[in-house]
Amino acid sequence: MLCRRVILSLISLFCICLLSSYLLGYVEAEESGDAIIITEPEIRAMKAHKMSDLLNHLPGVTAGDSSVGIHGSYKVKVFVDGRSINDPSSSHGGINWDMVSPDEVERIEILRGKGGSRYGQDASGGVILITTRRIGGLTGNIKTYGGNNSTAYGYANLQKNIGMWGLALSGGGETTDGYTLNNDKRRYQAGAKLECSFDEERQISISADYLDDERGLTGLPEYPTPSSRKSTQNSSVSMVAVYGSLRGTTSFNEGVNHNSDTDSGLDKRLRVNELSQELSRSFKTERWGELNMGGNFIMGRASGSSFDDQQEERCSTFLSDSFKFKELPISLSSALRANFNSEFGDAVNPELKLTYKKVNWHATAGWSRTDNIPSFYQRYNQTSSTLPNPDLDMESADNYSVSLFIEPWDTISGSISLFYNRLNDRITYVTGDDGVGQYQNFGLVTYKGADLALSWKVLDEVKVNGSYTYLEAIDEESNLWLPAQSRHKTRLNIYWQPTEPLTIVSTAQYNSRVYRNKSNTSTVPEYVIATVRAEYAFTRFTIFTEIENIFDKSYYYSDGLLAPPLTWFIGVNYKI
Repeated sequence: MLCRRVILSLISLFCICLLSSYLLGYVEAEESGDAIIITEPEIRAMKAHKMSDLLNHLPGVTAGDSSVGIHGSYKVKVFVDGRSINDPSSSHGGINWDMVSPDEVERIEILRGKGGSRYGQDASGGVILITTRRIGGLTGNIKTYGGNNSTAYGYANLQKNIGMWGLALSGGGETTDGYTLNNDKRRYQAGAKLECSFDEERQISISADYLDDERGLTGLPEYPTPSSRKSTQNSSVSMVAVYGSLRGTTSFNEGVNHNSDTDSGLDKRLRVNELSQELSRSFKTERWGELNMGGNFIMGRASGSSFDDQQEERCSTFLSDSFKFKELPISLSSALRANFNSEFGDAVNPELKLTYKKVNWHATAGWSRTDNIPSFYQRYNQTSSTLPNPDLDMESADNYSVSLFIEPWDTISGSISLFYNRLNDRITYVTGDDGVGQYQNFGLVTYKGADLALSWKVLDEVKVNGSYTYLEAIDEESNLWLPAQSRHKTRLNIYWQPTEPLTIVSTAQYNSRVYRNKSNTSTVPEYVIATVRAEYAFTRFTIFTEIENIFDKSYYYSDGLLAPPLTWFIGVNYKI
């Protein structure tokens, strides 16, 4: 029945998109309003060597080596040039950050608490859109660095276009012994992209990426797992075709996890693959403003050593509209998405946003609803510290927000954002008294709080920006705090360029204490850490260094795992 609805929906959508091309004409629609947009000059100024370091500069965003959260929710969808880099075999939509380098990024757009109506389910935290530079002449770079804990890293990419064709190749790897027992890891990545641009309105690009990751899992300090290992392989192939305002994306993603622990006899494998097809159409009309319509179909399959093979299908259609009032500085955006799930209930996700924009300030108010599907990992995978829960249900989120951005002078800008999120059947990892945890539905959970951000250009050589996030994450049934959620997060960044080739970036970060368990009887202490980055550029070479946790502070992540002590590396980057 679902397959029939999928086929009928996609055929109808395709016909509507083609017909509208002739009847209405088209203009490509753009996101606007309260989205956080980072441009290439701002990205370069951060001197970040990892995507997680770059995103951690932003209010309300928390990124790790393979994750990203917005306002406490790690259900965030990430797209690079229209293709997803979420790991289908991860627990919560983990991100394959190694598939994109900050050196190649031209623009980042972050939709906090919204975007699900346009980009699909599993986006209650929001959506991140990353755009890389178009392939031009012969360009590229070779980067390498080494540091303590036997850390070694190498990466290279090369791009070249000939006429209408463009080719990009990349590859790299990282190894480290880690900072505690069984904390070593190694990662290798390779990627290729082929572009064909017939003209400004017709392009095709084909991308392929592979990532291999193997590491030890230390376990909690009081429950160490010195023999626990995890290996992950991720493969991705996608094709994006653009014909005027008609856009189609076909992709295949596969993730393979292998967890083992000789001490407990654990040896579990999980393989998940997703085949997806998306079609969308955007255009501008004189009467209805900017319209965007589309739909997609996703087929997911999972197999493992501890459960029977599983297969699920999802399909959806959406329609969005954005228009401005002629006599007022007001714009209104609305969207509606219908989701059909083979294993969970069907749902309708609406979204509304009102924007009032003046010369040096603008304000927005919005509401959206998104559904999150429990991952195959959360339902079926087993490790030395996690039990499966096949009875997990879908969670739904209603997100409300009000934002104000102001730029009174060219040297100073600031913003404040208030948010209130209600999640029904919220999926949370809960650790038991024996150190073994499980993903569970929590009933009704609320997130409410505020983001503050300030940017100040003190001098031509000095720029300061800071952010503060206040978050209350409450289980409304027990009135207790959710595990692993900080009430206060503060970050201060100072950018200093004493001479043109030299840049120094200093960062201080504060996280308040968090609860480790559902009963709020165990906590992770608060901490303050500082990081310093420096870069000196001459001709085509750049020498750089970074010291994390410069005061060698002993602290723990929000899940109770020991965080790194002082770590450093030094390296060189050569631009071709």
